[in-house]
Amino acid sequence: MLISKLHISNFRSFGYESQMLETENLTALIGANSSGKTSLIMALLRLFGQKNTDRTLIKTDFHIPEGADVSKIKEIDLMIEAKIIFPELNLQSPVDVKTIPEYIKHLIIEKTGEEPYLRIRLKGKWVQGSTPEGNIEQELVYVKIPYGHEEKEEDLTKVPIHHQKLIQMMYIPAMRDPAKQLKNASGTLLWRIFDGIDWPENLNEDIKSLTSPIETLFKEIPSIKGIQGILNTQWSKYHNDGRYSNSQFKFNGNSLDEFLKNVEILFNPTIDGNSVKVDSLGDGLKSLFYITLVSTLLEIENKQEKDDKPLLNIFAIEEPENHISQHLLGRIVRNLKEISDKDNAQVILSSHNSSIVGKIEPECIRHLQIKNSESIVNNISLPEKSDDAHTYIKEAVKAYPDLYFSKLVILGEGDSEEIVLPKLLLADNIYLDDFNISIVPLGGRYVNHMWKLLNDLSIPHITLLDLDRERGGGDWGRIKYVLKQLDENNRCSEELRTVKLIKKGTEGTEGTRHIYSMKEIEDFHKRESENIGSHNTWINKLEKEDVFFSYPLDLDFSMLMSFEKEYKNTMINGPQIPKDIKSPEYEEKLKNSIQATLKNKKATAATYSDEQQKLMIWYNSLFLVGRGKPSTHIAALKDIEDIEIIKGAPKELLRLVQRVKEKVGLVGDGINE
Repeated sequence: MLISKLHISNFRSFGYESQMLETENLTALIGANSSGKTSLIMALLRLFGQKNTDRTLIKTDFHIPEGADVSKIKEIDLMIEAKIIFPELNLQSPVDVKTIPEYIKHLIIEKTGEEPYLRIRLKGKWVQGSTPEGNIEQELVYVKIPYGHEEKEEDLTKVPIHHQKLIQMMYIPAMRDPAKQLKNASGTLLWRIFDGIDWPENLNEDIKSLTSPIETLFKEIPSIKGIQGILNTQWSKYHNDGRYSNSQFKFNGNSLDEFLKNVEILFNPTIDGNSVKVDSLGDGLKSLFYITLVSTLLEIENKQEKDDKPLLNIFAIEEPENHISQHLLGRIVRNLKEISDKDNAQVILSSHNSSIVGKIEPECIRHLQIKNSESIVNNISLPEKSDDAHTYIKEAVKAYPDLYFSKLVILGEGDSEEIVLPKLLLADNIYLDDFNISIVPLGGRYVNHMWKLLNDLSIPHITLLDLDRERGGGDWGRIKYVLKQLDENNRCSEELRTVKLIKKGTEGTEGTRHIYSMKEIEDFHKRESENIGSHNTWINKLEKEDVFFSYPLDLDFSMLMSFEKEYKNTMINGPQIPKDIKSPEYEEKLKNSIQATLKNKKATAATYSDEQQKLMIWYNSLFLVGRGKPSTHIAALKDIEDIEIIKGAPKELLRLVQRVKEKVGLVGDGINE
């Protein structure tokens, strides 16, 4: 069985309008601090916590709208509801499914042949009372009618107490005391009670001699050996250092109950040859071992035939990166996935660590944010699986998980943007980390899908593409592409498509206003490259939509034009250019360089100036033949002072930087001020 959806209303940071969280076997909650990740986990804990204190609502669980006067609020109603499905019905014969009988009276089947599901709801009401805490009522019920139907009182049935243990939640909070949790999980604090007793001097030796045979007796029990083996197998998945690699149970006491209450786990080998207790491990290993215990418990319960074991265990862990070294995070995620694959387990984790998020499938990620002081939950929007863009965008967000946590994303063409843009922004005192700015290279592909994803997550973004004038697929074809992609995102407005047409011979006149239809835009790629004035008109219009172009060609060529000397100096000998510019050899060199630069054997660079054509010889050597683009940019930019970058950078990039400043709320002296 599996929780597939969670509906929340008026709980903590979640407002009156119900928010829905879709959950998987493993679900990752991401978002900025105080965006609602903990609130979501606490909502699950109120439904399925193991202890009464976990399940009990408190005053702070009830959402207070921003600006509301609490003293004037008479009562608040909250609701947390889980939809539970039974995917095991597709894998086993209904007769063999053990989860169904417990809930048979409460299942909902909307239509014949459709799969059953279960609705469990926690209703809570806070009422103004004579004390500051007020009075709180709560009730856990089954909802016995399908979604969308009008509910009546008889449609709600109180959940029996014995049903509450069928789904149990284990929770590791972000602010945790690993030592304390491990004590609660693997032993008790009984030693404190006996700490003040004046024990006989030789009692330790006497107890050791008397309990040694009992210790041996316990360890020889086949089931204990089996559990010990599973524990060590699970531990080895998290910890592969030779030290502390072997764990073993230590039993104390003179009765079964006392032995079990005082059970301890020791680790060996160690440097001095002595075994060490959990308390002696570092916080990181304690956290790892706690997860190991959970994994061990689930493995054991999976193999048990007990009738009273939980049917579903929800394992929620906040910020697993806490206390754990960066290089171990991949192992954490891998083993959390393994836990979630068990029939009796489901994992919820929250994180704001890009290393963890990058290892989780985007389909399993839920993004939380605050809008109007209330938490909002969004899935990660991906293209349909049948679309080639699906794999491309999926891999892009996995490769650049920082974008989920960004306040601004700059979408670029490739590696060059990752080198040049940070340098340019830094020259104007814009630090990427300070403003949570991410630069994500897309190669210009499937940009509309990335726009949709970022729009759904309400993350502002700016796009920088290459105009690629006179290159195949570029030029007017690139402008057409962008307009079509904007249209896919409902951003190709009538205003954007409106221009003034001026006929030849009537320059200087007002011209006529024309609104291009999308059908007309479909033929833009047939336009002549020589119409540079019209190019500039559309480039300026698209910049208002946060889409910028490196022109006339690409970012590399623009930087070469702006910092010609610095880029040429990165080559010790330079390209082999015939000295006589009128010689056939020079003409051949120039022709070949133009064709290589524009990636077309018929290219003439007719829309480029003589100086720009000459630079194509250098462009070819600097960026296309042998040398990597990033290394060329790094070598050229390292010796340019910030003030010189600000003065000499390509104008389109300076305008982009200004737009960045507007997006992040920066004003004052700097580029274009």
